Amino acid sequence: MIKKVELLAPAGNYESFLGAIHAGADAVYLGGEKFGARAYADNFSTEQLCQAIRYAHLFSKKVYLTLNTLVKDSEFGQLTDYLAPFYLAGLDGVILQDIGVLSLVRRAFPLLPIHVSTQMTVTGVYAAGLLKEEGAVRIVPARELSLEEIKTMKEQTGLEIEAFIHGAMCYCYSGQCLFSSILGGRSGNRGKCAQPCRLPYHICQDGREGPEQYPLSLKDMCTIEHLPELISAGIDSFKIEGRMKKPEYAAGVTAVYRKYIDRYYAMLQTNPVAFCNGDTAHPLPLAIDPPDQKLLSSLYIRTQVQDGYYYKYNGADMLTLTSPAYNAVDEALQKELRIQYIENSPKLPVSLSAKFLPGREAELTLRCGAVTVTEKGAPVQMADRQPVSRDNLEKGLKKLGNTSFSIEHLTIDMEEGIFYPLKAINELRRGAIIRLENSILAGYAQDNKLTGRDSCGRQDAENTQIFTSSICSYAKQPSVTAVPPFIQAVHILLQTKEQLEALLVSLFAASETSCTITRLYLDADMPDNHEEWQSILDSIRGRLPGTEIFLTLPYILRRQDTSYLDKLYPFLNMADGCLFRNMEGYAWLRTKAYQGKLAADAGVYIWNKESLAFWMEKGVGTSCLPYELNQWEQADAKIAGADTLQEQIVYGTIPMMITANCVARTAGQCGKSDCRGYSLKDRYQKHFPVYTNCRHCYNVVYNSVPLSLHGRLASLKGIDAVRLDFTLENGRRTGQVLAFFHTVLSGKKAEPPYTAYTTGHAKRGVE
Repeated sequence: MIKKVELLAPAGNYESFLGAIHAGADAVYLGGEKFGARAYADNFSTEQLCQAIRYAHLFSKKVYLTLNTLVKDSEFGQLTDYLAPFYLAGLDGVILQDIGVLSLVRRAFPLLPIHVSTQMTVTGVYAAGLLKEEGAVRIVPARELSLEEIKTMKEQTGLEIEAFIHGAMCYCYSGQCLFSSILGGRSGNRGKCAQPCRLPYHICQDGREGPEQYPLSLKDMCTIEHLPELISAGIDSFKIEGRMKKPEYAAGVTAVYRKYIDRYYAMLQTNPVAFCNGDTAHPLPLAIDPPDQKLLSSLYIRTQVQDGYYYKYNGADMLTLTSPAYNAVDEALQKELRIQYIENSPKLPVSLSAKFLPGREAELTLRCGAVTVTEKGAPVQMADRQPVSRDNLEKGLKKLGNTSFSIEHLTIDMEEGIFYPLKAINELRRGAIIRLENSILAGYAQDNKLTGRDSCGRQDAENTQIFTSSICSYAKQPSVTAVPPFIQAVHILLQTKEQLEALLVSLFAASETSCTITRLYLDADMPDNHEEWQSILDSIRGRLPGTEIFLTLPYILRRQDTSYLDKLYPFLNMADGCLFRNMEGYAWLRTKAYQGKLAADAGVYIWNKESLAFWMEKGVGTSCLPYELNQWEQADAKIAGADTLQEQIVYGTIPMMITANCVARTAGQCGKSDCRGYSLKDRYQKHFPVYTNCRHCYNVVYNSVPLSLHGRLASLKGIDAVRLDFTLENGRRTGQVLAFFHTVLSGKKAEPPYTAYTTGHAKRGVE
C-alpha cells in the first residue's frame, strides 16, 4: 500500500485553521500565545487551541504547535504549564528550535512527538541522526537543501521529513539571521523579524556601486508542477508557508495542492511501479490546469515565483530584484474561497438507529466510520392522551444543529401509542452526540497521570512532584557573581593568514604579563590547502607555546563538504580542539570519535541552562554566549559550579546573515572576477560587508560596525574568557585592535582605533 504524503497547512488564526481543514489539509501548524516564531500573527488562545485540536481530530486531521523560538532561562518555568493543556488535549506534535526545549519536552511530555524546526538549521544526515537519538521523529531541514540532499537524509536516517512546497522564502539560512535583531531589536529567533531583507540595497565592490535593487528578497516558492518528484523523493509532509497571511490564502492554496496530490496518487494506483522505483528524475508527469495555476498566483504571491532550492544552489533568477511587493489579490476569488471553505463547514455522516419500545429504556445507537456508541434514556411509556408519532421522533433526532455531524441514515424501531417527552428526546440525542464525539477523540488524549494534571490541564496537588521533577535541576541554581574587571583568559579568533601574522608580532605574543592569549581559534579555510596546517601549527607553537589551538569549522556544512572534512580531519587531531558552528559539525566530529576539546560558537544558541546542560553532556567544554542575550540573561544561562568554560565575544563584527545565495553571483560576477570586497549599502548609506566563501559556497553578511564591549568589561557576568573575533580586518587593523585590547585588558585606559561601534544586546537584549 502506498503511504500518502501529508499536506500541512498554516493557520495564523481560527478562521485560517477552519479554511485549511475544510480545504483538505491533513494537518495544520499553528502558534499559541507564547514561544512561536510568528509573534505578530493573531495566534490562538489556550481555549481556541484546545478547541482546534478537538475539531481537527473529529475529522482525522492533526495539529502541530509551533514552539520554535529560543527560550530564555527566566522563561523556562512557564513551558510545562503552557504545554500541559495541549498535551492532554492530544496535540499531535510540537515544532522546536531550542535544543534545551527539546530536552525538557522529551522528559516532561514523553508521548508528545517532537519535530525539529527549520530554525535549527539542519543541513545534513549527521545532525539529523543526532536529533533522532535525542527523540525527534521529524526534521524540517534547511530550505536551502537540494532535493537529492533531502532524499539522502530520509534514506539514511529513516526520520520523517517535512519540506516547504509553497510560500515566502527567507534569504538567510533560517535560525542564522540576526539582521532584524541587531538593527532594530526585533529578533527572528523570537518570532519578531522586521524583514530587512525586503528593503532596497546597492551591491558594492571595491568602491563600485551597483543600482538600487532588492538583492536579499527571494521570490516566493511554488512547486505545484514538481509534486511527482517531491513525492518520489520520499518526503513525508508538504508544508505550506503563511501563518501571517489571510484565511483565504490558507484555504485556496491548500485546496489546489490537495487536488493535485490526490490526482497524482490516483495515477499511481494504475501504475504503482512508478512509485516503487522511486525515480525522482522520471516520475509520472502531472499537468496543472491553467485556472489552478492562476489561483495560486492570485493569493499573496510576490512578483513571479520559483521552485526554491530543490534544483539549484543559488542565482539572481531566484530574487525579486525590482520589487518585493505582492501581486494584487483577486477579491472575488477571496470571497468565493471564504464562502466555500470558511463559512460552510463539512459534516461527518452518521447512521442513527433508535429504539423506543414500551417498558424498556429508550436507546440510540450512532455509527460514524469505525466508531459506534449507544446512549440510553428513561424508559418508554404508553401514552394516556397524545402519543408521539414517528415523524415527531424523526424530527427530534435529526436536530444536530451546530455539531460536526449530519444524519445520513436513520432507522426507528418503535410501537404505536407510546409517549416520550420532547425534552427527553433532545437530551437523549445530545448525550449520544457527546458520547460519539468523545469516543472518536478518545484515541488522541494523553494519559493524565503522566503529568499530574486533571482533565482540564490544571495542576493536581497530589501529583505535583511527578510533573515538576521533570524540570531541569539546573533551573534553580543561583546566578553567578560578576567577574573581576580585568580578565586573564583571552581567546582570539582569526580568519586569515594576514591576521595571524599581525598577531604573532603583537603585544599579546610578546607579553610577559598575565594578559596573554590562552586560546587561538583558526578558521579551517585559512590556508589554501590543508597541507599548510602543519607549518602553521608549528609556527604558532614556537611563538605561543602555552596557547591552545582550535580549528574552526565553517558556518554551514553540507553534503558537498564531505571530502573537505575528510582531508581536514588529520589536522584537527594535530590541534588541541575544534570550534563548531552548527549541529552538523558537532555530529560529524562525533562519528569520527574525535578526542580533542570541543567548543560551541555563538550561533549554536545556548540561551538557557537546559541547552548548556545538553552540550555539556555531549562533551562540549566551552560555550560562547549568544549575541542576543543581555548581560543579566547571560549570567542566568550559566550553571553555577559547572565544569565548563563560558566565553563572550567582546570584539568582532557580528555575522548578520549566513546565506546560500551569493551577492557576487547576483551581481553577475561569480567566476568572472575576484569575489572579494563586496558590501551592501542601505538607504542610510551604511555598508554591510559581505564575505563570499567560495570553498563552501555561502555568504556571510556582517554588521556595518564592529561589536566592542571594551567599556563594559567590568560589568560582564558569568564569563570565564573574553574573545576577540577578526573577520575582514587586514593586518594593520588587526594589529591596532590587538594593541588596544591588550591595553584595556591589562587594566589601563586607551582609545579604540575605531570611532563607530556597537555594544549589541549587552544591555538591551531582545524581547
